[in-house]
Amino acid sequence: MTLSAVPDQGELEPLWRGLERRAEASFFQSWHWIGTWLECLQPEAGAELLRVEREGTLIGLGVLVRRTVRRHGVLRSRGLFLNCTGDPLLDEITVEHNGFLAERGAEREVLHAGVAFLLTRREDWDELFLDGMRDPERLDGIPLGDARVRTLGLRPCPYVDLAALRESGQDYVAALGRSTRYNVRRSLREYEKRGVLELHEATDLAQARDFLRRLRQLHQRYWEQKGKPGSFSNVFFATFHDRLLERAHSSGALQLLRATAGEAELGLLYNFVYGGRVHNYQSGFDYAGGALHERPGLVCHVLAIEHNLRKGQAVYDFMAGDSDYKRNLSTASQTLAWQVIQRPRLKLRIEDALRRMRHRLTGGGALPPKGVAPGLDSELGREARAS
Repeated sequence: MTLSAVPDQGELEPLWRGLERRAEASFFQSWHWIGTWLECLQPEAGAELLRVEREGTLIGLGVLVRRTVRRHGVLRSRGLFLNCTGDPLLDEITVEHNGFLAERGAEREVLHAGVAFLLTRREDWDELFLDGMRDPERLDGIPLGDARVRTLGLRPCPYVDLAALRESGQDYVAALGRSTRYNVRRSLREYEKRGVLELHEATDLAQARDFLRRLRQLHQRYWEQKGKPGSFSNVFFATFHDRLLERAHSSGALQLLRATAGEAELGLLYNFVYGGRVHNYQSGFDYAGGALHERPGLVCHVLAIEHNLRKGQAVYDFMAGDSDYKRNLSTASQTLAWQVIQRPRLKLRIEDALRRMRHRLTGGGALPPKGVAPGLDSELGREARAS
């Protein structure tokens, strides 16, 4: 077991890809994502590589970034962040389905070994942040000594089980709730008045660049009209995705889709494709001049889901969030966890006691279980702001 500075990409890439081939990884644990992220980070980020070995064989890898976290204006905590940074601007790219990259079947072993190593061999941190973790129950039963796990938030991750639909022979729209079926079919009819509904998938890098450019324009227009900056105004976010497109499109890991009705453009979707799972990551829809029953987002997703159903994909993942459209268009859901392992520091114990006292005094209802925060939108959920 070692923790050392991340080596250059020429050395790390074959190491990471070799383990990835033996892992049940998500796109966010793949070299496509990790390699691009490391390429975009400045050297001063100080990323470190944790290696887990069993009898001389590599079975686990994870990238840890150190950052001093400030809360309440006075509390300072030395944080370690798994596959993210703790800086809200840099983390706007949002890692989900996260975790240590581990040899297939050794996921729990790697998590236990990694945490144990950090707790027993490294005293230079106070909190280990585990954002967007898959299968959060893997933290159950980890021997932590005097340390503890705080759950900052559990978020639903709705998805469409394409494999189950394919096996049953059921039409996707027919599997939706009555109200959603009505809205989808009504909107499809409205758009068909403009011309044939079509979904185009970018077939080469030049077309993918053009689709992403157009998606950015629509995305930014929508959020700027709401008085918000939009994700692509973040230079790190925009640069990351430009580089990701260049690195990963040729492998088929990125899916850029454009929906049209005749000459009219409805919108575009930016998806990740990995291991049969399609992650719907970003979108841009044309709401300008739409008729009452025209719902471009609804129609774009339905066309994309049916497209991926035909392509033989297993899952269409809306990613974490509780938006109405995600609930309405999904057929199943799983849970992702945002958690932190805290060492037994007095300042953290005092913080927890004061938070629970405030919760009682402000009439916050029933207290959450000890060590569990109310959710990601709560004070602790993303109060962590790095210095």
